[in-house]
Amino acid sequence: MSPRVFKEGEFVFWFHSYDALAENRASIHVGKGSQNDANDAKIWLEPQVEVAREGRTLSRTELNRALQIVERNRKRLLEAWNEYKGKTK
Repeated sequence: MSPRVFKEGEFVFWFHSYDALAENRASIHVGKGSQNDANDAKIWLEPQVEVAREGRTLSRTELNRALQIVERNRKRLLEAWNEYKGKTK
């Protein structure tokens, strides 16, 4: 299961369950309207916010807006990541 963390406007922010199991570095996936691992962007949350994979769902402008949203919500996202990762162990 890959849980949705929150939605803002047209953007959906979600964790990939595989990432929580296999990676120590926190990340969030971002799509429009739905969760699509093959096409959504992946953003690292640590050590700083940066694009891990641009994906094909978002335009450059949309990706920049999504990055701003992630920056504003980074603390919340890291808390949710750590809570989810604790549940998946």
